[in-house]
Amino acid sequence: MESRQQPKFFRFYNHKSPFKALLVMLVFSASASLSSGQTDLSLAQAHEYALKNAASVKTAKYDAEVAQLQTEELIGIGLPQISGSIQYQNFITLATQVVDGSFFGAPGQELRLQFGTPHNMTLGLSASQLLFDGSWLVGLQASKAYAELQRKNLSKSEIEIKLQVSQAYHLALVGAKRVELLNQTKAVLSQMLDETKKFYDAGYVEEQDVDQLQLSLNEIENGIVQAETGVRLYKEVLKFTIGMPLQEEINLTDKSEDLIIAGDPAGATYAAENSIDVQLTQNGLVMQELNLKNQKAKFLPNAGLFYNLQSQALRQEFNFFDTSKPWFAPQLWGFQINVPILSGGSKMKSVQKAKVEVQRMKDMLEVAKNGASLEYSKAKLEYDVAISNYDNAQKSLALAQKILDKTNIKYKEGVSSSMDVSISTNQVLSAQQTLANALQSLMDAQAKLKKALNTL
Repeated sequence: MESRQQPKFFRFYNHKSPFKALLVMLVFSASASLSSGQTDLSLAQAHEYALKNAASVKTAKYDAEVAQLQTEELIGIGLPQISGSIQYQNFITLATQVVDGSFFGAPGQELRLQFGTPHNMTLGLSASQLLFDGSWLVGLQASKAYAELQRKNLSKSEIEIKLQVSQAYHLALVGAKRVELLNQTKAVLSQMLDETKKFYDAGYVEEQDVDQLQLSLNEIENGIVQAETGVRLYKEVLKFTIGMPLQEEINLTDKSEDLIIAGDPAGATYAAENSIDVQLTQNGLVMQELNLKNQKAKFLPNAGLFYNLQSQALRQEFNFFDTSKPWFAPQLWGFQINVPILSGGSKMKSVQKAKVEVQRMKDMLEVAKNGASLEYSKAKLEYDVAISNYDNAQKSLALAQKILDKTNIKYKEGVSSSMDVSISTNQVLSAQQTLANALQSLMDAQAKLKKALNTL
């Protein structure tokens, strides 16, 4: 704001009206809130946001919720079942029966008789209770196991989305780190270029020296533009991954070095049983064992109780609301037992098939355990290599920077040429790129190792 604009504000603010002073404060407060429309986002906050909003996690949550409701639905089948009914019948023409007249003292004649009443109403109440059904009991266990399987799938989705979020976050951090390193080199080279231009104006150096430094500076500025564009792109990817609206502005609060120091998982203990893939396979084995149990249960009988109550009104006229007229209430109860006797051997074949599937899942469980161990070993090896590469990259950058500093001194003393400075600058740029790649590889390797340890 220019100084000539300030007196208007101060004259308005210093007015004796407290309402105007309060209005100014509210306006500036609102302006500040609008101008700071960024969302600060640490890696932990990004994980938390993704667990609530990522599409894949939402889908897994829906599946887990449906599985739980299916369990409750199946439980309801074993509880008492009660239903009511109401039926009204209006016989426009009653059914006619032809009978021998000898039964009514008129031998040799046919009599046409109509039985019943034209208006009938029946109120019914029925109840049933399942006493025993082996398939239902096993099905109830299977539904609970299935609900647990979906909860495990939800956990797997959460682990996977955390890894994806970490990788996207790392890319943005590495891009920002590269911008920082390039700006440092740009500052040094810009200062050198300014000094060289002065030497050129004084006639101490040739124009080629200025052009060579300007060329190197242009390459750095191009690299900065590319790196800044990459950071914006990686932030868009991060927002898409966590389920955040793309128009939202975010500010990454974590630093790459802090994540490496805080996230060292080297001391964690590995156990194959902690792998979510192993847990899912174990749950699959439970499902197959329950399927085998269900096939065997089909050889067992099932039994249930039932009770029926009806109230009937048989009228010549539609006067069912006349309480003086009679209603007839037959009722009954009983039980039913179904015993399977012969199925042509199909049930036995179903049992044998279920046994094969159980054995298949046992083999798959061993494969899953070995695969989890292999994943951990690979992740640990990549993590160890990434640490070594990162340390070497830091040393190489420090050495390249040292060479560039010495070359700058020699250039000022006239011992080295601008070409030497350009070569040293390119070495620094190459070392910076190597360090950025090593940093990203280290953070990604750390995230994969955490995933293998189930500590992500």
